[in-house]
Amino acid sequence: MSEVHEDKERYLVYRIKDELYASPLLDFKEVIEFIKPKIVPNMPNYFSGMVNLRGLIMGVIDLRKKLGYQENYELKPSMLICETDVGPLAAIIDKVEFVVYFSPTEIQDLKVEGKVDISCLQGFMQYQEHLISVIDIKKFVSNIEKSEKVEQEKAA
Repeated sequence: MSEVHEDKERYLVYRIKDELYASPLLDFKEVIEFIKPKIVPNMPNYFSGMVNLRGLIMGVIDLRKKLGYQENYELKPSMLICETDVGPLAAIIDKVEFVVYFSPTEIQDLKVEGKVDISCLQGFMQYQEHLISVIDIKKFVSNIEKSEKVEQEKAA
């Protein structure tokens, strides 16, 4: 007999280094194997470049770097494809772990400070023995794009 998930949403849980993160599953168009991006000069270190995915050219950000982690060359990373206001964007992560059902009311809003813009951190959820950080990936990516536009305007 299957579980009832009437008031619950699906979240994609993914790993960056030793930490688990989750975002609403519907925020992603697909998960793909890593494609080496073409480097674009004069971009922030977390902007890895551009890729061509079935004829669609999109930017690639490295969530590992954006969240303050170093690249892990021992793992074969994955890419999460998200739709943004300016088109699709690929986000590099270390590994997709699983999909979990959670009610948005089960996400605990904790006030923390750190390097990451906490407006994108929706909170934390407990799943079995894991404490998972919940990120609003669309807002997170939009904030990156907005800060890039501001930086480009300052440079001009």
